[in-house]
Amino acid sequence: LTLRRPSAAQLQPLVDSVAARLPTWKAWLMNKTGRLALVKLVLAAIPIHQLLAFAPPKKTLRQLEKIQRGFLWAGRAAANGGHCHVNWRRVCRPVEYGGLGVQDLERACLALRLRWMWFSHTDDDRAWRGLDLQFSREERALFFASTTMELGDGLAALFWDDRWLNGQSVRELAPALYQCIPQRRRKSRMVVAGLAGNAWARDIQGVIGIHEIGQYLRLWQAVQHISLSHRPD
Repeated sequence: LTLRRPSAAQLQPLVDSVAARLPTWKAWLMNKTGRLALVKLVLAAIPIHQLLAFAPPKKTLRQLEKIQRGFLWAGRAAANGGHCHVNWRRVCRPVEYGGLGVQDLERACLALRLRWMWFSHTDDDRAWRGLDLQFSREERALFFASTTMELGDGLAALFWDDRWLNGQSVRELAPALYQCIPQRRRKSRMVVAGLAGNAWARDIQGVIGIHEIGQYLRLWQAVQHISLSHRPD
C-alpha cells in the first residue's frame, strides 16, 4: 500500500509477471493470429486491476507495450524495428479503423481512472464514495471538459469545477478568478453551500486585479438567477 503514485521500480514485478508468461506459450509454434489473440486476451488483461487503482508511470506502460509488441511480431519479449510491420499506435486502433484492436494501455488507464470520477458523481451506493480520491490535473480537466451537470439540489455539484452553470463551469466562465481559489476549496465547495449567502465569494484569496474583478462581477450576476430544486443533481 502507498499514499503516493508508485514508481516504475515498485511496478517492476508487474512487468516481470507479464514477461514470465511468454516462455510457457511456445510462440514459435504459433502464427501471428494466435499470438495476437494472446496479446489481446492475456498480456493486455494482466495489468488491468493495477491500472484501475492508479496511474502508472509512462516508463512502465512503455515496458508493457514493448513486451506485447515483441511477442506479437517476433514471438519474444522484445523486437527490433525490422520485425515490427505496423506502427504500434495503428495496431491499437479498433479493427473498424484499420487497427488490430489491441488495447492501448495508456488510454485504457485514463478511461479506468475517469470511471472512478464518474461513479463518484453518479452512484451513491459505492462503498468508497466520499473518500478523497486523488486524480491528476490532466484527469480532472478531461473529465470536467467531457461532462455537464444538470443542477438539482446542488449537493453533488462542485461549485468551481463542475459544468453546472448553463452548461459551463466557473473555471470556463471566469478562468482568472478561478486561479484565486485554493485547491482544497475547488475540491470541496458544493453548489448548495456556495450559493448560501454567496459563500463562494469568501473562497477567493490572493491579489485581485482588474481581470479578476470583471470576472467576479460576471459570475455574481450569473449565480443570482440560479435556483435549486429538490431533485438530485
